[in-house]
Amino acid sequence: MSESVKASMHQVMVEKIVAELRPVRRLWPVGVRLGLWLVLEVGVLFLLITHGYRPDLARQLRNPWYIFGVGGFAAAGALAGAFALRTAIPGRELRKVEFFLLLFLTAVSALLLLRQPVNEHLELSSFIHTGVPCAIGVGLFAVIPWFALFWAARRAAPPAAAAEGALTGAAALLFSFALMRVDCPVDDGLHLIIWHFIPALGGILLSSYVGGMLLRRRIRR
Repeated sequence: MSESVKASMHQVMVEKIVAELRPVRRLWPVGVRLGLWLVLEVGVLFLLITHGYRPDLARQLRNPWYIFGVGGFAAAGALAGAFALRTAIPGRELRKVEFFLLLFLTAVSALLLLRQPVNEHLELSSFIHTGVPCAIGVGLFAVIPWFALFWAARRAAPPAAAAEGALTGAAALLFSFALMRVDCPVDDGLHLIIWHFIPALGGILLSSYVGGMLLRRRIRR
């Protein structure tokens, strides 16, 4: 192929790319978008405090172990949200030390659940009847924050679709776990692990799949 033909093809390609360009709004800084997302989460928190079902919340707020447990999951969710927004920008991918920091904070918060007493005499039917609404609540409290964070991250150009979906899910569902601890009056350790923590982990895996699929479809288009 001659040089003139190559140059002509290159010129046609450049003109096509330029013709398809559309103006876009510049992304807000990560800190601003994260702050707006946290305002949404805090709004849900205040709604639960004023209209929740936990009658002993005032007493629990004086319990340092309760504060550490709830605060740990909320902090892990906020950290995952910051990572989800930042890693959606090419060239600012998640580093190993940041991943292990998020994993460590989540694991420590989960280990605190083992301090909770377990009612060994609770009937299975009562255990399921009490737990199913909590598992549903963990998902419901995460829906709107997940969509808000996913939309904010999607406006960038996430290079790793599945990882972006997992971080978005971790942000929404770990924070949702903290919200459910404010709403749910049950402090039984087995209840918290089976009906709160495991559904949150399952939701993160689902978010990795669904979010990754949606992002890959957008990249292909």
